[in-house]
Amino acid sequence: MSTSPFLSRCTTGALVLLAALATGACGAGSGSDATGDVSESASSAAASSAEPSPTVSAAPTAADGTDYAACDDGSCEVAVSGAVEFGYDDFTLMVTITADGIETYTANSDNSSSGASNMSGSGMSEAYCIAYLTASSNSMSCYPDSGEDDVPDPESEPGVLVLEMIDFAEGTAIIRLTMG
Repeated sequence: MSTSPFLSRCTTGALVLLAALATGACGAGSGSDATGDVSESASSAAASSAEPSPTVSAAPTAADGTDYAACDDGSCEVAVSGAVEFGYDDFTLMVTITADGIETYTANSDNSSSGASNMSGSGMSEAYCIAYLTASSNSMSCYPDSGEDDVPDPESEPGVLVLEMIDFAEGTAIIRLTMG
């Protein structure tokens, strides 16, 4: 049996076309190579269309870090989380930072005299607070939506400890202590 040249050319052409289609379906059009691995271009496209990771704000930092001994001379800037006690000649100061505020407690050495104050609320992260502390009194004021440059400079008298809360975030406060 003999085949006509026309039929032979059609069959060959059809086979070439079929092979080209089969190769194209396994290649570039699907985003994967013959082994099924995702190609670089497909993975980079997926990465570029993914939403960016949310940035986590850093906790505030202080000049003296958490070196509370730096406060022994009556002048420091420290980060406080939880409760920290500071001892001075005339009294002891306990500063407690809560999730949404600051508490202070002072007492003289025999606890015959003491004072306490606190400030808390949802606006503490935007507030600047100042307290005037002695063994028997605590006077604290907070200025919402204010920075330390927006309020009067603290003035102290001898024996009065000035506490400034200059930053507050995530249960950590940056406080500046200055003995008058």
